[in-house]
Amino acid sequence: MPAPTPISREVARQAAHWLVLMHEHPLSTAQQQACERWRQTDPEHERAWQRMQQVQQQLGGVPTAIARGTLNRERRQALKALLVLAAIAPAGYLGYRFGTRQGWMADYRTVVGERQQMTLADGSVINLNTDTAIDVRFDAEQRMIRLLRGEIMVSTGADAHGRPLRVISEQGVMQPLGTRFSVRQFEGTTQLAVFAGSVRATPSRGAPQVVEAGQQRLFSDNAFGPLRKASQQAAAWTLGQLVADDLSLKAFIGELARYRSGRLHCDDAVAGMRISGGFQLDNTDAILAALPTTLAVKVTYRTRYWVTISRA
Repeated sequence: MPAPTPISREVARQAAHWLVLMHEHPLSTAQQQACERWRQTDPEHERAWQRMQQVQQQLGGVPTAIARGTLNRERRQALKALLVLAAIAPAGYLGYRFGTRQGWMADYRTVVGERQQMTLADGSVINLNTDTAIDVRFDAEQRMIRLLRGEIMVSTGADAHGRPLRVISEQGVMQPLGTRFSVRQFEGTTQLAVFAGSVRATPSRGAPQVVEAGQQRLFSDNAFGPLRKASQQAAAWTLGQLVADDLSLKAFIGELARYRSGRLHCDDAVAGMRISGGFQLDNTDAILAALPTTLAVKVTYRTRYWVTISRA
């Protein structure tokens, strides 16, 4: 079967423009109509649009910075360039070129909305939260888990060979001592929360500190943030729950968005409303449907992947 005709760079650039624009800010009616006209003008436009959707899935969903509208001009242009390259490149190139950094070729990974539990060879139990990727390397000297993106919960096993267990994030290394702890990768920082035992965290350019059970800290590659209480509610995702304790609606929607593909937007007019309760993550549509029963909000679906919460 002959290979499909490559998508031209210019058409791919136009498709990338519309993809970034529609996720960064809600399109006006005129913009929506313009996008539809562009797709219908030429079959090549529609093919490029469909390819861009496939690229988005390969990237693990739309990057968080787009969804939050926080891309500056330079980063927006860099992202568009990445999307264009991925759209016109051979099928295997995307995973080869960017896999190590983002986790597309990771040993274990979850997609958006998926959670997974596994037991490693040493008996350690690892829970992977939504959109998470890890590499696992055991050798004669150590046991290593590299968090490429997302969030994990680790319950350590007793290694018969006495090898230390190390969890590596972008910002540093964490070495637990018979413990249960979670690690979450943010942009530029790592969050460590310890629920049992203790963990020694060493930033890549800083001095180590020990985080004890019941504590959590953010750290960059050279500094630690303040100690905070590690709430058991923050680990509720391992049981398939999202627990809110007087959380702002904006923060709640931000957490919920991690478990849904597409854009989930909270208007500023309702962002400060408070919400409490436990919610089942396996049905995010049900969570959204329940919001108007407790808060003066309405939930508007433009599509399954574009939802806005605004004042009722």
